[in-house]
Amino acid sequence: MNQTFVSPLVCAVALLATQTASDPRREVQQYLTRNNFSASEISSLEAGEVVAQASAAGSEEVVVIAAVKIRAPRQRVLDYYGQMISYVDGKVTLAFGRFSTPPALGDVKNLSFDGDEISDLRSCKPGDCDIRLGGAAIEALQKSVDWSVADAADRVNAFARKAAVDYVTAYQSRGDAALVTYNDRSTPVSLQQQWRGILGNAAHFHQYVPELKAYLEQYPRGSLPGGRDVLYWVKENYGLKPVISIVHGVIYQPPSRADRAFVVQKQLYASHYYDASLAVATLLSATENGAPVTYLVYANRSRGDMLRGGFGGLKRNVAQSQARKAAEETLGTIKSQMEKF
Repeated sequence: MNQTFVSPLVCAVALLATQTASDPRREVQQYLTRNNFSASEISSLEAGEVVAQASAAGSEEVVVIAAVKIRAPRQRVLDYYGQMISYVDGKVTLAFGRFSTPPALGDVKNLSFDGDEISDLRSCKPGDCDIRLGGAAIEALQKSVDWSVADAADRVNAFARKAAVDYVTAYQSRGDAALVTYNDRSTPVSLQQQWRGILGNAAHFHQYVPELKAYLEQYPRGSLPGGRDVLYWVKENYGLKPVISIVHGVIYQPPSRADRAFVVQKQLYASHYYDASLAVATLLSATENGAPVTYLVYANRSRGDMLRGGFGGLKRNVAQSQARKAAEETLGTIKSQMEKF
């Protein structure tokens, strides 16, 4: 994934879960056809290649759709997908942690800003800051940290860790009502409004997985039989500034559809670049020559800095290209790892 819009686990239009029995191969092909994949691209998918497209949805969003056929059982692919999200390689993924219920400071013991970011935070003001902090956090940080002391950086990170725990605690209690409003720019950005806008634009999600869409909207009030929540934070580096994100993940196995599973990633916070994002991965079981295969279809819908102001179409083209490349690399890695066995 790239620093602008997409993270592995990161954002979404949704996918393919019909409520009646179907042929997974045909289902995937029909979905891709509806989303403007060519017959040649679908043939490439069946030949074992990753196929991907990215486009700008209006002036605010980038959408990426990608798919791959993996010669491995679905459960093994699903398990690896979850491991991949949390794998700290020291290059792209720099740190990772899961939140407990209730969240605790021990969950975020490895969460930290870099030295350059801490220097930026020292001069931050509401409406003028290189790091995204919400509500009154900028002012609270400025008042609580004595920047003249030797351990000022430690105090900043202690503030950030407690803020992350308090934020996730509030989200687990109040859901979307607790989502932050970024005030790092002159015009505040409500994450709740951005998230609702993304969800409203994801028509396929509404149609094919209405129970999952309703669960995300109603969290924590509703229930989702077959679903499991995973709230986590991750620090990732894609070549510019590292991004600290907080994500609500849902792993969902529909009780009535044993042939498929979903992994959803709803972004609750990002320190740079993102306004909001939603990703949905659908894993469908099939067979080929009597052997198990898995179709992995990934869709990501994101909003962020690259679509506002500046160079207009050029910036959108860059965002689309980076989003597509990130999806191709992620699915390609999963395929290569799973087919080694």
